[in-house]
Amino acid sequence: MSTAVVPFRQDQRPEAEAPPHNAEVEQALLGALMVWPGALEKVAARLEPEHFFFADHQEIFSVIVRLAAAGTIPSAPAVKGYLPKAEIGGQPAMAYLAHLGTSAGVSANVPGYAAIVMDFAQRRRLVAIGEELALRARHDPIDENGMVGASLIDDAETQMLAVRSEAPDAHLAGMTAGEGAEWMLSRIEELRSGTILSNAISTGVPDLDRATSGGFQRGQLYLMAGRPGMGKTVVMTSLSRYAAREAGVLVFQLEVTRDQQFARYLADLSYVHNRPLTFGQIMKGVDLSDDDVWRLENAQKRLSQLHLRVECEPSISLAQLTYKVKAEKKRLAAKGVRLGVVFIDYLKYIKVSDRYAGQRVLEIGQIAGELKQLAKREDICVVLLAQLNRGVEAKERQDRRPTVADLRDSGELEEAADCVLLLYRDAFYLQKKLRSKEDPEIAAKLFEKQNSLEIILGKNRSGPECTLDLWCDVASSTIAQHARGAA
Repeated sequence: MSTAVVPFRQDQRPEAEAPPHNAEVEQALLGALMVWPGALEKVAARLEPEHFFFADHQEIFSVIVRLAAAGTIPSAPAVKGYLPKAEIGGQPAMAYLAHLGTSAGVSANVPGYAAIVMDFAQRRRLVAIGEELALRARHDPIDENGMVGASLIDDAETQMLAVRSEAPDAHLAGMTAGEGAEWMLSRIEELRSGTILSNAISTGVPDLDRATSGGFQRGQLYLMAGRPGMGKTVVMTSLSRYAAREAGVLVFQLEVTRDQQFARYLADLSYVHNRPLTFGQIMKGVDLSDDDVWRLENAQKRLSQLHLRVECEPSISLAQLTYKVKAEKKRLAAKGVRLGVVFIDYLKYIKVSDRYAGQRVLEIGQIAGELKQLAKREDICVVLLAQLNRGVEAKERQDRRPTVADLRDSGELEEAADCVLLLYRDAFYLQKKLRSKEDPEIAAKLFEKQNSLEIILGKNRSGPECTLDLWCDVASSTIAQHARGAA
């Protein structure tokens, strides 16, 4: 006659008040891992000892993993020899392990058991976060920065998103080499037949699409960088509205105000080559003719047809940014639209936790790493705007065209990015020269280069590293492959 097995709890609270857990599933999972050879391979990549509620179960799982890593079958007798205690739940350890073996289900149940164990671990973390938040909301004093409410929300969001990031996602699931190759060939066949469409979202610029194998690639981080005056926001304006023709686009405009950004969109969409409406004219407003207003109204109608949303904030935390991305993804999905590209203008205004306070290099590394993971987790392309360092404009430097070595503050930006787009406008420097010295030769060259924009692909995992010569009109916030008329 077997004795009921009741493992030690981690606390002495009544069952109704105990953190979420499922003792039977933990027992069945551990039993299956000891009984079925190869069962551990199905869960080893994701399951950790701390996912188990009971300390005894954490120890048993740790021994199972170590034995398997050493090439030894983790049978009950083998596991028993490495446990730190002779008894579990008031009975001999071997009797407890033998009972786990009788609790084991079939090997096919192992991934399901593991998913339940991890789900309850996630629930316990959420309970802990909620309890800590309630305690701090009641008792935290005012700090040197003022009220603590917003700080508490930021901390809670960061912790909640950390919990969410540990949940498995289908598109990140592992595969064997054979399974991966088979999946890839099947995907190629579906792409060729038109059953599925390419994951890339067109940039609206044919040369840039060709260089990046189709445009903005889902799951990747793009970095768009340049010195002040090179047109980062101008390029972002055109590329974001081009991309929004075929996929959902979310823009975090952290640098300029809402009216400035939408004036740029209207200038871009209402552009006519022989009589453009500049961003400045639209902002001023009062000197516009009836025809100008008609063009802006037409541009507004076209803008409203795009899958484009703009969030204008003075700054944003990584937690807030992630939350808004998820919310927009859900909103678009309800309309049958996939979120494709997220633009962030720009790096300087992203807030990070106090973990690396005062260490800007480490802060940027954290931002780059988390945005890269956001792109992979949410299956979107993230385009981060950044500034290059002052070395580009050093007097001894003859060629001011930037390289990835000119990225400001951290090499981790280059490391995390899948594609680095460096912006360069010769006209910017020619204008500076002309202001300091009237020279017909410089004036002629400025006239020639006035609408020239170079996009230098300093890093490109989807294609070649090259330089694209494009057309731009900075005053009208627009770029294109060639000089353009109406958009």
